[in-house]
Amino acid sequence: MERVRSLGGVEGNEILTSLSAAFLTVLLIAEGITILQLGPLLVPHMVIGLMLIPLVGLKLGATGYRFLRYYTHAPAYREKGPPLLPLRLLAPILVAATIGVFATGVALLLDGRKSDTLLFLHQASFVVWGAAFGIHFLAYLPRVLRSLRDDWSARRRQAVGGAGLRATLLGTAMGSGLILALALLPTVDAWQDAVVGG
Repeated sequence: MERVRSLGGVEGNEILTSLSAAFLTVLLIAEGITILQLGPLLVPHMVIGLMLIPLVGLKLGATGYRFLRYYTHAPAYREKGPPLLPLRLLAPILVAATIGVFATGVALLLDGRKSDTLLFLHQASFVVWGAAFGIHFLAYLPRVLRSLRDDWSARRRQAVGGAGLRATLLGTAMGSGLILALALLPTVDAWQDAVVGG
């Protein structure tokens, strides 16, 4: 419980969620650019996808924790209130599609793109994810921007403890993603060679 408090409680959870969302947005924009020219940008597409995995895990962990605390009637989280009902209804679809995109993407990488079924599932998951994420992104953008602006103020950092731990979690997620991508770079290259050669 002490570690949870050291993250800054409800406000710290919101800041961590917003920070991870901001970094995710930057990488997702880069990933989106690779989709426009997937042939020549296939390797960057796969590398960025791998880098996203720990960061997505952090974001799902932060939002999942808020969900759990709210529905287990933690007073501070109940007082903060739930997301709007349409966004709560959208959340399971977004989470399932997110897991689907990354699970099928990794499976495709490890399979060597031998399965047309996996490719279809990856593309279908992405279509569902894209629609759900678009709604989620537009709904939460003002809140994320406000949270990021406020978190940079000295008064907010003093009022909400846990800035160091939040930075460590974010840095660990980013670093883990980079390590994962570098570790699997030979597999990515072999996949690219098989596609080009095939």
